[in-house]
Amino acid sequence: MSKTRNPCIFLIAFSLLFCLAPSATADVAPGDVIDTTNWQKAEGLLPDSVLNWVKKGEFILNIGELQWDPNDYWTDTCIRSMETNKGKYALDEDGMVADAKTGETPTDFVEGIPFPEVNLEDPKSAFKIMHNRTFYGYTLGNIDYPFGAIWVSRGGYDREVQAQFLQYPMAGFPGAKEEKNPKGIEQYSVVRVLSPYDIAGTNTMTWRYLDNRQDMTYAFVPAIRRVRRLSPANRSDAFIGTDMCLDDAYGYAGKISAVEWKPTKKKIALVPFLSEKPQALVQNERGEWLSTSGIKPVVYGYQKKDWQGAPWAPTNLVWVKREILILEMKPKDPYYNYGTQYLWIDAAVPFITFYKIIQDRAADYWKTVLLCSNGFDGPNKEMRFVQGPMYIAVDDRYDHATVLRALTPETLGIWFAIQNPNIYSLGGFQKLCK
Repeated sequence: MSKTRNPCIFLIAFSLLFCLAPSATADVAPGDVIDTTNWQKAEGLLPDSVLNWVKKGEFILNIGELQWDPNDYWTDTCIRSMETNKGKYALDEDGMVADAKTGETPTDFVEGIPFPEVNLEDPKSAFKIMHNRTFYGYTLGNIDYPFGAIWVSRGGYDREVQAQFLQYPMAGFPGAKEEKNPKGIEQYSVVRVLSPYDIAGTNTMTWRYLDNRQDMTYAFVPAIRRVRRLSPANRSDAFIGTDMCLDDAYGYAGKISAVEWKPTKKKIALVPFLSEKPQALVQNERGEWLSTSGIKPVVYGYQKKDWQGAPWAPTNLVWVKREILILEMKPKDPYYNYGTQYLWIDAAVPFITFYKIIQDRAADYWKTVLLCSNGFDGPNKEMRFVQGPMYIAVDDRYDHATVLRALTPETLGIWFAIQNPNIYSLGGFQKLCK
C-alpha cells in the first residue's frame, strides 16, 4: 500500500430531480444535544422512525463534527480502478456487472469498483451504486469478523449469541486475481454461531455468482447433523431468532439483481458515526490488518445507570450532518419477508450506509436498522478504510431490538486475512461445523 493518498471523490451526476434543497426549518450544530425537549431541531434530518425515538425520549443525539474525511477512505484498489475501469463495464438486462463491449458476464477479472462514474438519470444507476458498494467490501480481501448479537427488550439485556462472519471474495480484491474460479463465483461467505452451546454450529454458507444465478446458500443444522440447502428467500428469515436477517448486514447483503432499485432523494441528514476520530489498525506478522483493543466501545442504554431512554439506544455515538442519497429497494421474490425498503447511504462515499427503513409486504412500516461506521487507520496511514462496528435493528412493531456488536475492545476484526479456501467447499463447510 502506498504511504500517501490523494482524496478521491466518487463521481455522481445528479439531475435536477435529485437536487432539491433540504428543509430549512430545522438545523443542528456541533455541540448540540438533541432530545425530547428540542427534537424539532432535527426535524427533516432523520428518518421518521428515528425522529420519533428522539421525540419520545428514547434516543439522545450528541451532535459533533468528524476530524477525518470519509472521502480519504477509499482503498488504494478502488482509487486505481477510478481510472482503469472507466467505461469498461455495463449492466446486463438483469442488473449484473457485464462487459461494456459484449454485454456478457466479464471474462476478465473485475478489480476494484466497476463503475467509477454514475449518472442518476440512468435508470439503472442505483444498481451500479450498489455494485460499487459491494465491490468496495471485496477490496478489503478475506475478512474474519467476530460479532455478538444481543437481544434487548424493554426490561434490558435478555441474552447473547457469539458468532463469526468469514468472507472470501473472488472479485474486486487483487489478491484473488490468480485464483482459479471455474464456477464463476463473486464471493464465498460463512456465518458461524459459536455459542451458546445449544445453538453452536448453526452455520450458513453462501456462494454468490458473478452472473444472475441465484445464491447457493447452505445451512448446517446441529440437531440432525446435516447440511440443507436454503432458498434465496430464507435470507430474509430472522437470523437465529434475532430482529435481523442475513440480508440486513451492511444494510443489504443479498444479491443485487434480486431487488428492483431506484434513487429517490438526495438530502442533508443527521447520521451516526462511532467517533470524531479514526480508530487504529495494526498489522501482524502474517500481513493481516486488525482492529485493536483501544477501539472506542459503544455504551448502550441498558449498560448506563439511570438511563431513561430505550435500553437498546447507543448513548455515546457522534451524530454529524452528511449529504445522503436514499435508495428504494423492492424485492422481486414474492416469498421474501420484507416489502419495500429504503437505504440511506452517503452521497459522496456510497459504501457507507446509515439507515435501512423496512416495510412489510402490506407497505406498513415495520422496523429500522441503524448502522454506525467509522474510519480506520494504519500507523502511518498506509492502510485506510471504513467499516461498521455496530448495527441495531429496532422492531417498532414488537417493541424489541437486536444489537450487533462487531468491533469492540474484546472482539477484533481481521482484514486481508489468511484463510484456507477449502472451508468454502461443501466438505470443508461440514468439517467447519463439527
